[in-house]
Amino acid sequence: MKYLEELKEAVKKEDFGQTFLILEKIKNEENPMDYFEDLFMFMENNPNIDYGMPGPIVHFMESYYKKGYEDELLKSVKRKPTQHTVWMLNRVLNDVNLIGREKYIGVMEESIKRTDVDLETKKEIKGFLEFQNIK
Repeated sequence: MKYLEELKEAVKKEDFGQTFLILEKIKNEENPMDYFEDLFMFMENNPNIDYGMPGPIVHFMESYYKKGYEDELLKSVKRKPTQHTVWMLNRVLNDVNLIGREKYIGVMEESIKRTDVDLETKKEIKGFLEFQNIK
């Protein structure tokens, strides 16, 4: 993954323009989704960076929706939920035609019970579950 470190540096600097340009290069790689696990782990370990709303990384990843993105997102939220990744999961739940909705809701519900998840992330999850009409 020849662009990973360059991408991480741009994201750390919250340089959305540079991040976008690097992601354009990654899109032209043979297997752009190979970057997903590392990007999610980076997000898990750097929860306080401004990734944008939704930001270039989310736009990049969401372009692989129904092509494996949501599975990688679930793995990330199961490993270490952050405010940004649970927000991304809520965006998946907004798909009215989502198949297997219960699986995604279940990950949210499990995350809110965890002792290693910070209070702010739990508040976000609670709000998303309420928004999705899950109490």
